[in-house]
Amino acid sequence: MLQHVVEDWVHLARWGGTAVGVHWSLSMTKPNSRANTTHQQTIAKALHRACGCGYQEALRRVREAAAAGRLPGRLDAAGRAAAVAFLSETAGKGPTATGVRSKGVCPLPWPGATALAGLAPGTVTALVSLPTAGRSTLALNMALHAAEQGRAALFTSGEIRTAALRQKVITAQYGFDPRRQEPPGGWPAFKATALPEMEALPLYLHGAIVGSSPRDSLESGALSAVKRHQRPLDLWIVDTVQHFSDITDDGLDIATTMRQLRALAREYQLAVLVTAQVLTDYEQEPVRNAPLPHGIAEHAQRVLLLDRPGVYWTSSKNPAATLSLLTGTKHTPPVALQLESDRCRFTPA
Repeated sequence: MLQHVVEDWVHLARWGGTAVGVHWSLSMTKPNSRANTTHQQTIAKALHRACGCGYQEALRRVREAAAAGRLPGRLDAAGRAAAVAFLSETAGKGPTATGVRSKGVCPLPWPGATALAGLAPGTVTALVSLPTAGRSTLALNMALHAAEQGRAALFTSGEIRTAALRQKVITAQYGFDPRRQEPPGGWPAFKATALPEMEALPLYLHGAIVGSSPRDSLESGALSAVKRHQRPLDLWIVDTVQHFSDITDDGLDIATTMRQLRALAREYQLAVLVTAQVLTDYEQEPVRNAPLPHGIAEHAQRVLLLDRPGVYWTSSKNPAATLSLLTGTKHTPPVALQLESDRCRFTPA
């Protein structure tokens, strides 16, 4: 019964879920029909009204997007609305931006971590760890804190379902597990306060479609940000890089994914954090010696390491953790953390 209540009020909040209801492929038929031409003109008129650019400039943007295969496959009413929202977001770097992007490095909630991570616009930071160390939880904490500080943050996951992401954020933000516990004061009071707070929070949760490319996932999240808050994204977290990489004869092509992420970070002036799994060969081997997936060090400005000794090899429940720098700015001290697993968050040690 409790689970149904949670699902009901989260659904009513229109918060999270698939970041946007329309997805499309980059490989579309070229728009050479009369019907598509008419649709493009309709989109251009709506774009002109939405972002204030002239009609001819709006039409140029629409035609450019169509030639690149970046319009929805079906240009019905929903498809045209999605196209307008997406094109409004891609105009975010110019004077016709739909919102104001925050400047500077994204703040993190642990003393010393902001300087350590250096999540600056146009850069890619990698976060690596052994399995079960809490890598996804740490990254989700980063996204939540950035949103609480007014930064629009998109969390794209290839391994955690959207419903589970919602539950994790609720637990981290409000201190209880909605799957098993009732909130202090009961559900009616919690819904009255939490729903407005969650709706106002510029945090977007996106359970990625299997096989989607980084650009597809970013476009989907950007649409959600524009639709809900009329603003561009500041921080994009991709969890994990392995889930967005194609399988080749030589294994996962992580290097290509990292190149794509770096190009997107520069194109949209986003701070991008991408997580990745590493493995050691034996229990006593320091995790710092674990080989990085090919392309991580080459295409990330910084590589962060989350280490919780003994967790992977011995299933230890030790909450102590350290966040440190593997590559990047030298002489940046590590940050000591504690994992509160029941509250789905890391706190300063």
